[in-house]
Amino acid sequence: MRLHVVVPAVSGNLGSGFDATGMALALYNEAWADTNASGICIEGEGARDLPTDERNLCVWAMRELARRTGRELPPCGLRLVNRIPVGRGLASSGAAVLSGLLLGNSLLGEPCTRDDLMDLGTEIEGHPDNVAAALLGGVVVSVCEGGRVSAVRIEPAPELSAVVWVPESTLATKHARAALPQAVPMEDAVYNVGRAALFASALATGRHDLLRIGAQDRLHQPYRALLVKGLAECMSAAVGAGALAAWLSGAGPSVLALCEGDTTDVETALRETGEAQAGKGSVLRMAVDNDGARVVAG
Repeated sequence: MRLHVVVPAVSGNLGSGFDATGMALALYNEAWADTNASGICIEGEGARDLPTDERNLCVWAMRELARRTGRELPPCGLRLVNRIPVGRGLASSGAAVLSGLLLGNSLLGEPCTRDDLMDLGTEIEGHPDNVAAALLGGVVVSVCEGGRVSAVRIEPAPELSAVVWVPESTLATKHARAALPQAVPMEDAVYNVGRAALFASALATGRHDLLRIGAQDRLHQPYRALLVKGLAECMSAAVGAGALAAWLSGAGPSVLALCEGDTTDVETALRETGEAQAGKGSVLRMAVDNDGARVVAG
């Protein structure tokens, strides 16, 4: 048996929607499981650094699913082709977990529904934004209560795309989370609630003129700016060059600009500002992925 899964990158938070919103992007990790092979082969991003044993997140997720369902995985080999940069705020770890869950579920005869996989992936990740968006595609607003994820998917207008400044430097999610305070002023909480609701409503109704205001945040970006060189400058440069909105992608350090139509000026602004502020890096232009993670022909 040979199985093949495709999982998109995700930009989490979307500025104001901390841990609750994510956007799937047309940049993909692929994974193959082959019951006639053995070992783990990793190609692309992280090939030199990611573990090729049971510590690998894809393998761990497969085994965790088998344990939860009381089934035994058949012996198999894995080939992982990674295109999502590791440690840059584009949900590479979530893609690895979801790849393992989808492969494991197929190998075990599909004992779990996609909702079950979303719940387990969220439990493993600790928050639903990345897993929900990667699984469903588009922009997803999600919350987890009592171990179950409730998610609503919004399909953005086809003319929207993402331009992402990806620094060479990495930022571990645990360090980005450690920078956050345990409590925030009520004023800041209210500020974010209103803007997160505005962002989702504006995206759903085509009010793209409101996305910049809707993405504004006081819960995580001001604190993480201390760890991300040039964050404020990159966001300002992107909006000044015509982006609809800009935010720190996930835990960072990548910065995403949401655009409509031609992105040339935004790409130039992000590249020049990013290099001036943070050194070497690259700019990626991606469509929004509306299909989500999927099992395809082996």
